[in-house]
Amino acid sequence: MVQYWKYGDMARAKLTTLKDGSYAMAIEGEKYPLYVFPRGPVLFGPLAQLKFLAKNLIFNQTWKLLEEKKSSEEIMAYVLNVALPVILKEIEKSKYDMFPPEKLCPSVRELWRALTIVEQEIPDQEARKQFEILKRGITFFFQEDDAYRFRLQWLAKYINPRNSWRRLYYLLSRKTYSFKNELKTVLEFLDHAEITPDMKGRSALIKRIVLFLLDDPNFYALIERIVGELDWKKLCLSKADTYYFRGKYFKVDLDHYDY
Repeated sequence: MVQYWKYGDMARAKLTTLKDGSYAMAIEGEKYPLYVFPRGPVLFGPLAQLKFLAKNLIFNQTWKLLEEKKSSEEIMAYVLNVALPVILKEIEKSKYDMFPPEKLCPSVRELWRALTIVEQEIPDQEARKQFEILKRGITFFFQEDDAYRFRLQWLAKYINPRNSWRRLYYLLSRKTYSFKNELKTVLEFLDHAEITPDMKGRSALIKRIVLFLLDDPNFYALIERIVGELDWKKLCLSKADTYYFRGKYFKVDLDHYDY
């Protein structure tokens, strides 16, 4: 894991462009470059506002409606007609703060590629336009917030539907593959790997709302298509990602060690 904390509270870093075109930091005394571009005004400005709106309008409010026993139709109508337009508008405000796709880190660049393929398959022009804005917002979020990006990458090895062992399991057990059931289990892994109480709470929030949204046939079909298009090996944590992820409050090596 990172070494600079042994000698001081900070380390000198040089911003650079790697051979793959990505922006990164070469940190003095560290083994690998870090795929991040430190931009405080963006992290605590446009991105912070976007995260705040998404968390409150989609996750918190949807949880509230579920607790109030609202019907699935009422909740989805709220998400699509009330929350989504506000989120899309906020993403548009941040368009000048976003990196061009070729400068994104490898995992987010793969996410951009897969989302672009799915976007081009959407027949309705208005829906395609909304999806394109969401694509920019999603990749903006994961590019700038490496803590959440690392968590997505950590989950990638469990989500990968083309995993040969998973295919063999379903073949031998004669069970039907269900992405929702798989994701439910995977999100439980996430909860076990979190250390701090606030992140465990966020993990529970994400799990409940995502699984609820997957009950909607249209949303489920869209997510399943994205999952099938992604090259999950490109999303998984690299050695460099893992090296820096160990500096976060997360049980990165949970599948190898008992914490």
